[in-house]
Amino acid sequence: MNILITGASGFVGSSLLKHIKFANITAISRTKQVNSENVHWEQLSLKGLIKSELLLTNKYDTVIHLAAKAHALKEHVSLAEYREVNRDQTITLAERLAINGMKRFVFISSIGVNGSHTPIGSPFTEHTKEHPHSDYAISKFETEEELKKLAENMNFELVIIRPPLVYGENAPGNFKNLLNLILKGLPLPFGLVSNSRSFVSVNNLCDFIALVTIHSKAANELFLISDDENISTKKLIKTIWQARNIKSFLIPIPIFIFRLIFKAISRESMSIQLFDNLEVDNSKAKILLGWVPKETMFDVFKQS
Repeated sequence: MNILITGASGFVGSSLLKHIKFANITAISRTKQVNSENVHWEQLSLKGLIKSELLLTNKYDTVIHLAAKAHALKEHVSLAEYREVNRDQTITLAERLAINGMKRFVFISSIGVNGSHTPIGSPFTEHTKEHPHSDYAISKFETEEELKKLAENMNFELVIIRPPLVYGENAPGNFKNLLNLILKGLPLPFGLVSNSRSFVSVNNLCDFIALVTIHSKAANELFLISDDENISTKKLIKTIWQARNIKSFLIPIPIFIFRLIFKAISRESMSIQLFDNLEVDNSKAKILLGWVPKETMFDVFKQS
């Protein structure tokens, strides 16, 4: 079995390579990497991959598309820029691969396609009406819709995965900033935060991605994936402290104060992730494919 993985040197991609030992992998990265037993690296950008002879001279059974223009923490990215990479280049890539006989395209989307928050006890499901809340999420949703049309017209199987925030020891972005703060062991002002959020560990996500590359029942399906436990920001901090044997405490500060601060510094996205509810129902993956998350947040940071 031949698999092509884009974005293979990123946070999720580098973990995914450890979960797929049953296939020959062509891994795409913008930076130079070293080949291993079942992984052959190609140093290409997404645009470079689309133009390369690689797609014409090689036939891939399955393509796992991780490469994307992600959320920018320190710079403004326009909707047009997100669309160019996340939608237009993805569709062109899938079209070229399908011409050469690709059988299945696995697209890693985002839970942001569903929205930014949920009422407690009313999680997002695969049947929830989409309500993308950011330019990034809009570009992902538009890509999903275009891929569905392309898959039907060009006769390949499409699998769409919408994960919530993906965490792990080397997670980037807002989670990295929060983790660095937690590991300092200082008292933190989140004692009144009782929200409920779904997360997915990078290993749980990659275990699922590996499964849908080969499972016949995954064809042409959408999956919302998460760990089994929904937790509050307060419990997240306490869980990591407990896993690392850090002795500290939380200070009760009213949440509205934080919201005002984050708004003043134009970091509303951080405020949403820290204080709002976002729950995901992962039961479809369990029932249809027999998938079960193998680790908890405590497990991840106990082992790190």
